[in-house]
Amino acid sequence: MENRVAQARAEIATSRHDVEHVVVAATQAGKFERLNELLDGRDLDGRDWLVILDDDVDLPRGFLDRFLAAAESAGLLLAQPAHRLRSHAAWDVTRRVPGALARETTFVEIGPVTAFARPTFGTLLPFPTGLRMGWGLDAHWSALAAEHGWPIGVVDATPVGHTLRAVAASYPRAEAIAEAQAFLDGRPYVTRDEVRTLRVHA
Repeated sequence: MENRVAQARAEIATSRHDVEHVVVAATQAGKFERLNELLDGRDLDGRDWLVILDDDVDLPRGFLDRFLAAAESAGLLLAQPAHRLRSHAAWDVTRRVPGALARETTFVEIGPVTAFARPTFGTLLPFPTGLRMGWGLDAHWSALAAEHGWPIGVVDATPVGHTLRAVAASYPRAEAIAEAQAFLDGRPYVTRDEVRTLRVHA
């Protein structure tokens, strides 16, 4: 299956940050099952951010440094880059807003790029067990962020392209919806009507 792994690796390598870039092949495990395997036993002490990239995302030049600088400037503890105009996006709030550096929102999605600041590690990591596609997890994260008073949001300064594969193109949508409904039952979550922009940083 075509991917953008090589391009992303080359782009991340240009960062001035001390970056540990881990790339692994897909297995029969779901995305978040696989991420938990990678996080198991890994020491995150001393790491300021954990950034998760899907294998089908196009990054702009200078992405990581600009993205983290904008997120930190806006005080975000859970962040994602905005989607470009023609990028496959499931949520309108994640579309790039021209003229904005970043926006504080009530929601950050599970991909194609998600960044977690160190204060969130103890609450959001490891990811809940039994999740394969991860739908609904972002709605739960967003509710937890509100409970903890964490600013979260979208960085418009570094819009990414998610055009290689449409959302849910590589797994059954009905199964993803059923998984989300089961996962969210009894857990706090942000509803679609509650997803909005709270503050714009220009």
